Amino acid sequence: MAVIWPRKLPRSILDDPRRKAEVRVYNRLADVLDDSFHVFYSSPWLGTDRLGNEKDGECDFLVAHPLLGILAIEVKGGKEISFDPADGLWRSTDHYGFIHKIKDPVAQARSAKHEMLSRLNSSRHWPKRKIYAAHGVIFPSVASPLTNLGSDKPAAIFCCAKQFNRGFLTWIRQRLREGQTPSDCKPLGHDGVAALTNALAHPFRLSFRVGAALSEAAAEFSTLEPSQYHILEMIQDLPRALIKGGAGTGKTVLAIQEAIGSAQLGYKTLFVCHGRSLARYVKTKTAEINNLFVLSFHELCGFAAHQAGIQINSVQEKKALYNDALPNSLYEAVHLNPSLKWDSIVVDEGQDFKNTWWIAIEACINKNGRLRVFMDSNQQVYGDGDSSLQDLSAIPIRLTRNLRNTKNIHNAAMLHYFGPMITADGPDGLDVNWIIAENHQNKLVLAKKELRRLIINEDAKPSEIAILVNSQNAKNEFLALTEGSGINFTDADNLLSDSVVVDTVLRFKGLERPAVILLVLGDEIARREFAYVAISRAKAYLAVVASNSEIRMLSQET
Repeated sequence: MAVIWPRKLPRSILDDPRRKAEVRVYNRLADVLDDSFHVFYSSPWLGTDRLGNEKDGECDFLVAHPLLGILAIEVKGGKEISFDPADGLWRSTDHYGFIHKIKDPVAQARSAKHEMLSRLNSSRHWPKRKIYAAHGVIFPSVASPLTNLGSDKPAAIFCCAKQFNRGFLTWIRQRLREGQTPSDCKPLGHDGVAALTNALAHPFRLSFRVGAALSEAAAEFSTLEPSQYHILEMIQDLPRALIKGGAGTGKTVLAIQEAIGSAQLGYKTLFVCHGRSLARYVKTKTAEINNLFVLSFHELCGFAAHQAGIQINSVQEKKALYNDALPNSLYEAVHLNPSLKWDSIVVDEGQDFKNTWWIAIEACINKNGRLRVFMDSNQQVYGDGDSSLQDLSAIPIRLTRNLRNTKNIHNAAMLHYFGPMITADGPDGLDVNWIIAENHQNKLVLAKKELRRLIINEDAKPSEIAILVNSQNAKNEFLALTEGSGINFTDADNLLSDSVVVDTVLRFKGLERPAVILLVLGDEIARREFAYVAISRAKAYLAVVASNSEIRMLSQET
């Protein structure tokens, strides 16, 4: 049996009615030729004409023999084949009686022969020499021509029904002039067969780049994002609204858009959140919007106290300062100086606000002013969350669609979520990349290796990547290891730079990056909030560097 490529025809070829003739020829070649013959089926080629223009084609079958040379074969099906010299066209009549114009099979076979010779002669694996090369045409269902069909179409080059079924091997040997090889032709040789195999049947793999996946996901998310804006229309007549949703449901996007819209209507508007890094990001994004002030909650407290001339004892315990003294100073400041109040307040990250802070927030609203609170609905991490907001008389609105994370990342984050159901509308995306490392130093090394892979091999931009760790010490260790790598780094306070962000999960809360490498170095992994927040920061690609036991906890494998 001949050595034939491919070894087995795919179902798409076997089931294609247009390929029936080729399938018959494939099977006959496999049957009549011994293993000294190599057969290559459906070998496409791209070449140039004499003017340098690209031209392409396909060799239906190339038969190669180390002693006899090569034979390029073109196959045409149909119950009748005709050629009309008046218009120079070939036609095939199928078994249903329909007539189809077809390309000149002789010209196709001849072009394929010359292109295969050119490919062979340009191979680094084969010393160039003259070999015997022939071409032929197979019509497996029609009668043989009684005479030559033209000066370039002798009857001998055609193999038709009778010869195909009863004398196929003889026709092949005659076309290759077995025993009559011209004296100036050298054998193709086993090195020639190997060179053809390398050119026509060499396996390769082109991997889908992470960078391409990030770009595709970004395009899809940009289409999905505006679909949530109808929520803002729903609440425009409500004096107070509480908008709740899980990670990725667009809370921050909506909060920013609500604040911008309010400011553009002329209202003195405050956007306030818990995290300083998120506040800086939003401030940068909205820098040119008039009437809009963006502050973290504790920045707001300090700002109001300063404006009202209130002195804050900063020597006290940090927890008491942030949980009590600063919020109390805010409450006192707006009573001393009512001009510090706002027409519209938009609160993001409401789940992180202490119960007592809402008293100060409400005191900051002008009479008939508006309040919008956006908060996470993960009861497993934050509990009921909105019980402290009941006194604010805010109308609850629920977000149910994840428009930020791919489905695979959404599913990983939802393992650490309990609350109203959320559906991911984005693409499936890439699988989460779990990278096992059992000791501290190895985790750092593998995280660095993954970062280099994304940038160098996977075409990801540094500005698309965040390295998230669970402590300041871990951040410092990673930066020390990567010093001199040629990669620029920044932190969560400078998201709009072109550098890789390296920061703690806590400081990155409320923010996002297309690609995230989560480096687990510490006990915080046991905290539900750490896992939920960290995983959901990645929009399209997530790699987790952790020990086996940590990965089992994060992925909830038993």
